Amino acid sequence: MITEKTKPESLDELALLNNRIEAVKDHLYSEIKGEGVILSLKNGKYYGINSVGSSIWQAIQTPATLPEIETAITQEYDVDHETCRLEVLTFLEQMLNEELIEVSNAKDS
Repeated sequence: MITEKTKPESLDELALLNNRIEAVKDHLYSEIKGEGVILSLKNGKYYGINSVGSSIWQAIQTPATLPEIETAITQEYDVDHETCRLEVLTFLEQMLNEELIEVSNAKDS
């Protein structure tokens, strides 16, 4: 089934709509000592991400909801739920702005 990818007005809306987030497959990713580098084949830019960003990136290699991503991060790191949500939303918003991730309706997945 082909699904239409949509860009939400805000990532807070993602949590409410229970959309699925997925890394765009047209990028190269490499991890070195727990930190990652993403090369966008679309715009030719490199993006360095820390270990938490790398964990989020790994969690979205298949479509995942915001709660699923948060669960993965809180299981790996000693972080409270509010801090986790803020950090994950900030990271995802940056990735969305750089067109490194796609958002689709959970019902279409």
